[in-house]
Amino acid sequence: MLSLKVGLLSHEVEVQPDTDSSGAVCKETEGDSAGLESVKSLEDVKAAIGGTEAGISSLRGFFIFAGSSLLAAVSFLDPGNLEADVVMGSTTGFSLLWWTGVCALCFGFTFQCFSGRLGLVSGKDLAAHLGDRYPAPARILLWILMEMAIVGADIQETIGAAIAISILSNGTIPLAGGCVIVSLSAFGLLLLDSVGFRQLELLFLALIGVEAIALGVVFVNAKVPSESVARGLIPMLTSETLPQAVGALGAIVMPYNLFYASSVIIARHSGTHTPKAKNVLLRYMRIENFLVLGVTFVVNLFVIAVFAHIVYGTEGADQLGLESAGVVLGQNYGIGYQHVWAVGLLASGQVATIAMTHAGQTVMMGLLKIKVHAGVRMLAVRSVALVPTLTLAVLFEASHTFDKVAQALNIVQSLVLPFAMIPIIHVAADKRLLGDWATKRPLTIFAAVIALAVAAVNGYLLVVFMQSEVPGATRNSTLAGFAAVILIYYSMLLYFAVGPEHWKGVGERARGVVNKIADWGRANRRKADFTSMLEVHM
Repeated sequence: MLSLKVGLLSHEVEVQPDTDSSGAVCKETEGDSAGLESVKSLEDVKAAIGGTEAGISSLRGFFIFAGSSLLAAVSFLDPGNLEADVVMGSTTGFSLLWWTGVCALCFGFTFQCFSGRLGLVSGKDLAAHLGDRYPAPARILLWILMEMAIVGADIQETIGAAIAISILSNGTIPLAGGCVIVSLSAFGLLLLDSVGFRQLELLFLALIGVEAIALGVVFVNAKVPSESVARGLIPMLTSETLPQAVGALGAIVMPYNLFYASSVIIARHSGTHTPKAKNVLLRYMRIENFLVLGVTFVVNLFVIAVFAHIVYGTEGADQLGLESAGVVLGQNYGIGYQHVWAVGLLASGQVATIAMTHAGQTVMMGLLKIKVHAGVRMLAVRSVALVPTLTLAVLFEASHTFDKVAQALNIVQSLVLPFAMIPIIHVAADKRLLGDWATKRPLTIFAAVIALAVAAVNGYLLVVFMQSEVPGATRNSTLAGFAAVILIYYSMLLYFAVGPEHWKGVGERARGVVNKIADWGRANRRKADFTSMLEVHM
């Protein structure tokens, strides 16, 4: 039986081995639950619903175990996501509504289920598994990439919430002051972690509910034509909308969330030793993921549709972003709706900062194997993101350039995304680790195609960025520099696609093949008989 005692300022783990259906031992490591307490055991659930095995599959059993998908779904509703929604609606109209649904209900659902199954079946999160599998250089490189994604996202979340505070205070509180308030309040809310994971889940539910209601009110008041929304759900993609689509994918399917989703569900691992029990919980996880992601899709649809309706096709539509979205709403519907938008934005940013703090802990502990006091870890993770956030907040407020930078940060998320997708595909398909619960080949191929498509489009984005944003992009020296960057990017992707732990074997096999070819060449080499050749030609 698994025993966990976790709090904000204490982090103790006591574990006994658990085995899966393949006989592989599933070991818990310190910190695998990212600071979340253990959920009720299966025996507790059976007692709560009448003590029968059949009751485990009841609706009440589902609600007892539900909650982890809610925590992991935060990245689908964070300020970076809202930024992508605003840009998408104002620059492409309703044409990419369908793409938002595909990102959430297809791509997001697939990879979130991969992560959830890994954590639920093995009892260890993705970062901990990769920390055991990868050599030190690969772990450090992956940690740097994920930290870039987390810091970039945290800049969006914190400044997004600070913008909301500035709107609600009628400009009295500057962005830098709002960033400090958001960070301090995040520390306070994280204290709920020491009370219990249910309290944390209720907090997430309340904040997401506030965000959904606020944005829903804006949508209803905008009186968006239903036929326009219906047309937007018909798949259509052009070269003009491709950059926004890729940026939206990076904003919706966040790299850090693939690590976080595998961590928050570990609390459901306690007492799930039998195959039947694990199958039930995996079914719960899939149902909850689909329901929660369906809600996130609707909320994102609200934002895209509103700005497609009131901004698309107007002058300056391509300049709109999170910073100016509230102003546009105030001009069209009154200051009250600008404040409603700010409330939703504030709730979004606040809940996202909490999630990313946990995600940062998980990635650091798993990949770097750094085991420090939980309070110190939280302070370090927040400080790494807070310092650049405050610096940029001052610059953004002076120059009003946050919208442009926020869009660039979404593209950065997309560039980093394959580095999170590829490892989870590898680990989720490992039969030695997950046994009968390993991902089947067709689903693995489907996920690999998604990762390959994202990586391919990212190359296109780099080229577009070079042509549009870099001075002197047509110069040979600049072209050579960007070619080198793209080559390095795809070389790193190939490194992780093959698997850092497999490269030694690949090198040995390659040398073996080269040696065999050389031996064959030596054995079949014909010696030239120059005397005979001369006689023939003479």
